[in-house]
Amino acid sequence: KQGQKIGILGSTGRSTGPHLHFEIKTGKGNLNPLSVLK
Repeated sequence: KQGQKIGILGSTGRSTGPHLHFEIKTGKGNLNPLSVLK
């Protein structure tokens, strides 16, 4: 739903700043999140 949290940003390991890795996985592989999140 619009406005729903999908993750938490953070900076751990060797990252140089806060970021979020977001994937949508299906039985056929990964799906482009932009095709779903509009």
